[in-house]
Amino acid sequence: MIILDQLPFMFVEHEAFHDFYKTMHPDFVVPSRYIITRDCYALFIDERKKLKSFFQKLSLRIFFITDTCALGQNLSYMCLTAHFIDDDWNLHKRIINFYPIIGYSGELIGRAIDKCLLEWDLKKF
Repeated sequence: MIILDQLPFMFVEHEAFHDFYKTMHPDFVVPSRYIITRDCYALFIDERKKLKSFFQKLSLRIFFITDTCALGQNLSYMCLTAHFIDDDWNLHKRIINFYPIIGYSGELIGRAIDKCLLEWDLKKF
């Protein structure tokens, strides 16, 4: 629910949520936001490993798209999205990195992309 609805982890501490789950299932014990954070991070790491392994076996090419957004005067973020077709000809897209950058110059964005690709061990693409 937290992941699908993009809710903050602290949602489980809201009084309305406690009232809701006590009404639905009084014996249900809600894990703390710290446990949920830990479990979500573990899921992220596991899925990332699977995707890295898949990329290494992929015989086709991966195409990348970047987008940047500014959050303040000096801080921007770059999102790097991989687009690829699997062996069954299904198109996929996965965000592989969300990286802080300073500025919008092509050189800075290029360095950030290089760093992301090296982190994912995507040298041949």
